[in-house]
Amino acid sequence: MSDLSHASPSFDSQSSQSPLTWLSSPLALTVFVAAVTGLLFFVAEHNVAMSKTAAFVENIEEQESWSAGGNKLRQVSFIGVAFVGAMSLLLGRKGSFRLNLPVLLVAVYVLWAGVSAVWSIDPGTSVRRYFVIVCCIVGCFGFSRFLKIEDAVFAAVIVSAGYLMLGVAAELLFGTFRPHVGDYRFAGTIHPNNQGANLAIGSLAAFTMAKIKPKFKTAFYFVFCVLFLFLVMTKCRSATGTVPVTLGVIWLISQSKRNIVVGTLIAFWFVSSIGLFFIVTGFDPISEYQELLLLGRGEETGSSLTGRLPLWQDLSVYIQVRPWQGHGYGAFWTPRHIYEIAVSQEWVISEAHSSYIDAVLQLGIIGAILMALAEIATFLFAAITFRITKQPAYLFLAGGTFFCLVRGFTESGLGDPAAISAFLFISLAAHTWNGRQKKLIDTDNSVNDHLQLTP
Repeated sequence: MSDLSHASPSFDSQSSQSPLTWLSSPLALTVFVAAVTGLLFFVAEHNVAMSKTAAFVENIEEQESWSAGGNKLRQVSFIGVAFVGAMSLLLGRKGSFRLNLPVLLVAVYVLWAGVSAVWSIDPGTSVRRYFVIVCCIVGCFGFSRFLKIEDAVFAAVIVSAGYLMLGVAAELLFGTFRPHVGDYRFAGTIHPNNQGANLAIGSLAAFTMAKIKPKFKTAFYFVFCVLFLFLVMTKCRSATGTVPVTLGVIWLISQSKRNIVVGTLIAFWFVSSIGLFFIVTGFDPISEYQELLLLGRGEETGSSLTGRLPLWQDLSVYIQVRPWQGHGYGAFWTPRHIYEIAVSQEWVISEAHSSYIDAVLQLGIIGAILMALAEIATFLFAAITFRITKQPAYLFLAGGTFFCLVRGFTESGLGDPAAISAFLFISLAAHTWNGRQKKLIDTDNSVNDHLQLTP
């Protein structure tokens, strides 16, 4: 296969090219990689009839069955991810691997997850879940042979838009697409919270693509608006609220140092002034606009973050048993624990609704710290790289990582091989797997110097 180290999506390809030439073009390869990745994750994680499920929650028997081993089709799908990734490693562009702090922290986190099988309360489950992580990592690094970081951004747009179209089609088929109904939440083929994460990453990617390919910015801004509209329709508060903040962070990263300082001071002054106004006037925006702020889900929410605080209080008892090493990767949510928590909380639950609490339950405080440090290092690496290279694609990596960091406080999934994490790892891998111009190699060294990564 030809060297693709200088490839990027060819939006400006000439119409006179033959079909065979187009099929070997960078754009075609990007679409192919996105389609393969999206399809495999779709088979593994999605349920076409999800919108028909009552309250989008499986019953306790289904939850226990999933925790006990999942389904064979899901396992085969992740093996497929590893197979395609391995073939990509063999046939893709040539290059040497360059280590940096984000990759090092991810590697240490993955190794810690593997070692946790030694003390896991359910070693079989830990090994099985760890196998999924290994498959996804092989896939990510393999796909990066075909993708530059801007290709990965475009792939994120393709997958997110594809999931949206399949979701709308599924709801139309089952007659569950009812946005005019007050309690409607757009789910499509996956839980609304997970659909919200997919749409959020897709909207951030579309926003970034408008900067990467300004000639097509109108089209990409249109895609951004459509994805964000359906994101609002999922009524996923964490994802919907974090996207505008993330766009602000992306804007801030792209500004000069002077504008960053001025913008930060203006934002601080504005927030302080609004807060002072509310204190002086006694106006309570939470009470006045609760229904709007909660996206029409006020009946589900009291003073406990939609039941999260009581859940976290119950889980703190389990954390105290194994605070440092955890219960083993993927091993905490056993049928027994699911049943105990369901009885205590009076609702079926198989996650902590916080990536960091889930990480402490599975891998202890050490694992949670490693995961958080990996995300923070990735964010800083991407932000610094953008400011050095001025390549807009790094804004997506920085913004997507920031989104994951913030969303991780109230939603699970940050440490699992979900599509949202996979695309961030693909973006990172596409940069760290070398085979590029010397200029970019020098850029790697400059970023490492900024982060004090050079030994």
